Amino acid sequence: MERRKVQKVGGSTYTVSVPKDWAHEHHIEAGEDVHIYTHDDGSLVVRSARTDGEGLAERTVEVGPESSETVEQVLRGLYAAGFDEMTLAAPDGFDDAQRRRVESVARDTVGLQVVSADGEGVTVRSLLDAADVSVQQSVLQLQFIALSMHRSVVDALVGRDDAGPVDSRERAAEVHRLAGMVIRHFNRSLSDFEETDALGVSRPVLFTHCRVAREYERLADDSVTLARVAESVDRPLPDHFAAVFADVATDARALVEDATQLVLEGATVDEVTDLLARHESLAAELETAETALFDATPDADPRLLRALDAVGRTADGGRAVARAALGSATTGSCTDASGDVGNTGETADGESAP
Repeated sequence: MERRKVQKVGGSTYTVSVPKDWAHEHHIEAGEDVHIYTHDDGSLVVRSARTDGEGLAERTVEVGPESSETVEQVLRGLYAAGFDEMTLAAPDGFDDAQRRRVESVARDTVGLQVVSADGEGVTVRSLLDAADVSVQQSVLQLQFIALSMHRSVVDALVGRDDAGPVDSRERAAEVHRLAGMVIRHFNRSLSDFEETDALGVSRPVLFTHCRVAREYERLADDSVTLARVAESVDRPLPDHFAAVFADVATDARALVEDATQLVLEGATVDEVTDLLARHESLAAELETAETALFDATPDADPRLLRALDAVGRTADGGRAVARAALGSATTGSCTDASGDVGNTGETADGESAP
């Protein structure tokens, strides 16, 4: 990082010098044009040639006779990276299974649509406009879906009378769809500062929301694990296990929910440290519950241990979200414009995706 003094020339022109080494490295001579971008977070980005976000417009990937699962992973990777238009080219031809898989991914992914398909390739395009997206609302939706799903599968596992059927796979897929959209926007923001302007958030805030989205993905996966245990575990459950398990699962969900609230509404260091202390207490309760289970019932179904492990991971997710809130609390508001002048070369540097 270098500091430069802004000077005023004439009545209304402000100037600032660019680093000499940067100019030499990118072959900038006096009188040549550079690209300057102003952004809502107070950044002023100088680029030698490439326009902001230019590299995200289109990407073509050649695929061979790979399995349809591999084709799906390639397409999902391109979507997550943030490309607007993605072409999967197959010189030897696409088979029906590959084409159906691409169409299925497009249907199940927010904003993605197949725009052309022939014997040698398929092109899909993202129609989602960042200006129409609320990252905060997306996180709230993730919270509602994932926590309600977790609550339902726990009720099913402990055998509560009012527990209804739970389509855990479909609800987990919805969590992954929403989280994938948040992650995509963050990845786009690494090379296109206008992405954060359109979303109305700073990049640090978007990064924090991305971390939260990933934790809700993990929570949804743990809920699927709990649903499998609920479907297959031996009945009846050991004495007192159901009540203890329901209590620790409720505490784990509350930890995730409270930590998310601190991320969305702002947190003090004391509030975050209180949550971290709650996690330590909950971890101790889970360890006690595991020990008590096998002390009381040496031949207890080992799938119950898998359920306790899943709830432990839920609690760990709450701790991770709390730590994300702590980062925001210790660095202050991420949306304050500092007025600093930034510069980049051919590509924009940034943090890697979490």
